[in-house]
Amino acid sequence: MKFIERLFGTKEELPQQVSLEFSDLTGWIETESDQIFSELRSHIQRMYGEIRGVLEELDDSNVKLVNAKFGEKVFKRVAKAGASNRDNLVKNLNVIKDRTVVPEDTDPAKAFKFYTDTRALLTSSLENAMRSQQYVKALFPEAYKDIFASLKRFEELLEELVAPINEKMDELEAYSKLPVMIGQMQDAKSGIESKKVHILNLENKRGLLEKDKEAVTLKLKDLEESEELVHANELEARVDALKRQIHDVDSQLSDLFAPLSKALSRMEKQDESGRHTLSSDSRKMVKLLKSKSAQLLDEDINPFLAELRVMIEDGSLGLKQQNVKKTLDQIDRLAGPELLTSMKEQRMSYFSELDTLSVELEGLEVYREKTEIEMLVSEKQGMIDSIGQELDVERRESARLNDDIENLKVQLNSDLNFVFRQDIEVTY
Repeated sequence: MKFIERLFGTKEELPQQVSLEFSDLTGWIETESDQIFSELRSHIQRMYGEIRGVLEELDDSNVKLVNAKFGEKVFKRVAKAGASNRDNLVKNLNVIKDRTVVPEDTDPAKAFKFYTDTRALLTSSLENAMRSQQYVKALFPEAYKDIFASLKRFEELLEELVAPINEKMDELEAYSKLPVMIGQMQDAKSGIESKKVHILNLENKRGLLEKDKEAVTLKLKDLEESEELVHANELEARVDALKRQIHDVDSQLSDLFAPLSKALSRMEKQDESGRHTLSSDSRKMVKLLKSKSAQLLDEDINPFLAELRVMIEDGSLGLKQQNVKKTLDQIDRLAGPELLTSMKEQRMSYFSELDTLSVELEGLEVYREKTEIEMLVSEKQGMIDSIGQELDVERRESARLNDDIENLKVQLNSDLNFVFRQDIEVTY
């Protein structure tokens, strides 16, 4: 057999295949992680014990330093400086002792954090006491020797602690993400289920509204076929036509006063600057003419037009020659006896008929009923549209959560296989 193996090689061992339900995954990870990281956890536990021991040694050495005596030949001045620097070193060593809290848990991630925090603490504390160490080394050599040995051993133990952790850092980082991804998947699945219920409720609500709208629309259709509503619709069509005719008259009126706009603007500016003061009546007419209000038809504008003519002809307004003739011609047209009077009579005739028909139309019960039904149809359609928009949002969000889950499945499966070195198939 060994001869055959030498010829063909041993068969490569395939990763063990494991099938798991998603609901069982967390418990399985905890059990398996205890096995795959058991050696690492044992190492961490052993190193924690040694680190606690060296901290006790460092504390003992610190006490010896505090109690150390100066030599007989040390000058007072040197002793004073030495005492001060000894106190500084002692203080920083106490900081190391007090702030180094060895974890009880052998979790590799916590061990790595302990290493980085303690390494930083050790570095900063010793840098703060760097000058003091030279004094202590010179004045208390025996005490310093013990302290130096303890500090050196402390650094060595920290590096021994982290060495195997660094070797498995990729697996540990992937392992630390597993519970996070599982939690994200659970949240996403819960979110999808919640949205399914909400979407179903919205669809049911929209269906009921559509049925209500259909019933109301049928009622409106029956109403529209009645003789009463036919008459109401005829009245409404005539009301709309009268409104358009009044609007046309107002538009014509606006067009009639448009050629005066430049002259009116200059007249207003001169009044504001005090160059030419207008009477209160003239000032009122300027505003009415600039706004092109139909209220002009109720005013006698001829006196104002005459005042405007004088200011144009004597050059007070500074209009260009082509604008002068155009404006004067329009003033003559407006001052004529027929134009504005005819427009006023026509407009009043339209309004008179509009008022009569509007009163008749609003007095019809069938018209009021039609208006209420149309408002109801519009209201229900608005609610249907609003629900439709909300459904679109919920469906897009549900689709996003599904995509998140699929991406998490791929990442989770990959990390599981990487961490546990097994072919793991998770059923979701």
